[in-house]
Amino acid sequence: MKNNKEPFIEKYPKLTTFLGLVLIVILVILAILIIKFLCNGIMSGIMRLTEIASKLDAVIIVALITGVVSIIGVIISSIFAKIVDYRKSRKEYLTQKREKPYGEFVEMIYKVQKNVKVPGIYSEKQMLEDLSKFSKQITLWGSSEVINKWIEFRENGTDPEKANNNLFLMEEIMNEMRKDLGLKKVKKGNLLGFFVNDIKSVLKK
Repeated sequence: MKNNKEPFIEKYPKLTTFLGLVLIVILVILAILIIKFLCNGIMSGIMRLTEIASKLDAVIIVALITGVVSIIGVIISSIFAKIVDYRKSRKEYLTQKREKPYGEFVEMIYKVQKNVKVPGIYSEKQMLEDLSKFSKQITLWGSSEVINKWIEFRENGTDPEKANNNLFLMEEIMNEMRKDLGLKKVKKGNLLGFFVNDIKSVLKK
């Protein structure tokens, strides 16, 4: 007995072809929809992640800037404090080193002034020794202003034409010493008033 059952594809070839095309179209549409959905989801996710990342970056940047500014502030404050401490310590150290020779210089002037009233109380030998000692001490510890004026004072002593200026130059030296010790300079003639009774008349000349 002959089998009359034929495969559906062979029995309805046109219908099979049509159904195949419809199925392909459906699959393509489904694929497009799925791809579109995935793309939209991916883009949405990327945008959200970007937004979150941007917010996180902003927070991180602000935190970093704040941290860096704080660190820089601490470093600058520390450096500034070190500089101030160094200058203060240096000034105190130099002041201690200068107090003795500067004081001895003033004492030497009083000795010279007293020797004028009582000759022989302060010998030339003693004065030369004190002058040499003072020069040695300020070689290391004297300020440049004091040293320069002291050199000028010594040079004027060998020049009769300039010797008369030494009285006021001596006062300038003492004023520079006061400045080195943190004191203000005084008006011209005020310091000399301790040694010269008629200083006002000398100033008028």
